[in-house]
Amino acid sequence: MFATAALSGCAPPPQAASSAGGTLRVAAATDSGETLNPYASNQSPTQELRSALLYEGLTHLDPTGKVEWRLATEMTPNALRDEWTIKLRPGVKFTDGSEFTSADVVASIKYLRDPAHAAQGLAFIERVDPDAVTAVDKSTVRVGLNKPFAPFREIWANVLLPMTKAGSAPVKPIGTGPFAVKSFTAGRQSTLERFDGHWGEKPKLDTVDIIEFPSQQAQANALLSGQVDVASGATPTIAKSLAGKNGIQVLDSKGDFTLRIGFNTTVAPFDDVRVRQALRLLIDRDQVVANALGGYGRVANDHEGGTPHCGDPGIAQRKQDIAQATRLLAEAGHPDLSFAITTDGLLPGMQELAQVFAENAAKAGVKVTVNVPTVPEFLSKWTQWPVFIDFNPIPYLPTVIGSLLPGRVGNATHWNNADFVRLSDELFVAPEQEQCSIMNRMHRIEHDQGATITPAFVNVLLPHRGTVRGLVPDVNGRPLTFLTNVTVTG
Repeated sequence: MFATAALSGCAPPPQAASSAGGTLRVAAATDSGETLNPYASNQSPTQELRSALLYEGLTHLDPTGKVEWRLATEMTPNALRDEWTIKLRPGVKFTDGSEFTSADVVASIKYLRDPAHAAQGLAFIERVDPDAVTAVDKSTVRVGLNKPFAPFREIWANVLLPMTKAGSAPVKPIGTGPFAVKSFTAGRQSTLERFDGHWGEKPKLDTVDIIEFPSQQAQANALLSGQVDVASGATPTIAKSLAGKNGIQVLDSKGDFTLRIGFNTTVAPFDDVRVRQALRLLIDRDQVVANALGGYGRVANDHEGGTPHCGDPGIAQRKQDIAQATRLLAEAGHPDLSFAITTDGLLPGMQELAQVFAENAAKAGVKVTVNVPTVPEFLSKWTQWPVFIDFNPIPYLPTVIGSLLPGRVGNATHWNNADFVRLSDELFVAPEQEQCSIMNRMHRIEHDQGATITPAFVNVLLPHRGTVRGLVPDVNGRPLTFLTNVTVTG
């Protein structure tokens, strides 16, 4: 048996709620298609932000990226690692005052695991056998798997796998998070109020208003005018322009957050690896960091990050090579390639990345236009766009499960590499000391044969008024999910 109870954050000290925290007004991107359902498919960053404040998972990631216990306090596998026993935290209440028990965990997992619900988090728990999820007693759940899976505890830190009250999802879901919904109007505003019955460290804030704006510039204008306290989506250019004005400060979160250009491998000519390699040779990564990201980032090498503990995978840095790209396109029979990159521009740097790539591609005679549909249209055709811009804020393991393996909702490139799949199967059962070697070999396949251009790791910038105190940077680019010590004065 392998006990895994030695995570940090097992027993946070009780803390009395403060009434002096004020209201935090957050400007966010408009999402007219959003709902309160934390299991909905194709969630926008605005919906994910709200869900992170309302709901909790069995584990979660702290601002340094370390896995902590949340609603669970222990997970123990059997010898084959195909069955896990979960011990739940005692004394947890839902925001309606009812007790959180094993029945809620069983119901949440079964809901997530049912393909009919099309939950975005389903891919992360596909190895869970829904018929083998049982409540042993009020505080213990046993989860049987259809295949062994070693990194079980890490998966439950995903924001797409929250626990909700049995019977409450999806119309009026009830969670255990530090905030509860006071009011909600899709595409306009959410008001969340502190839940004083929360089991852990209670936030100092009284309320959080998430106010939606149609553009990043509109968010910036609202911050300058004092309409909001935080602009959650600011390009580097906008953030630089705001810093110092009207007491505005900028929080800089450095990590492995990536923006990536994805190529749909079911659409010609992007099914040809020579074409994908050529397009990767066109982009000037230094220019992306300097121009699209305003210097707030670092060069990447066409593979995901999230494995800093594994060291450098030893892959030579890919650089712009127009001549080689031109030769590869000619060999593939596409010397006069033209296509559109589609992005909803929801996150800072997305449109700027597309524009830099279009300028780079023109040097080889490749014509690239930039298509910017509305957020609902972009999400409604997810997995259909031939070329698109995507983002990834999560560590490597859930990235593999959610967007690099075939058949996953997050895999809009439809990339399906047999060697990569084989290595992922090895990774899922490997002891911890062998995982880095496997992941570095997976990075090599991403670099050589993958379906995305991953040019840079992006810093997440958060302009905010000087009256906001207690914000902390987050390596996963989601600092607004850590509001425990945040206050607003004045």
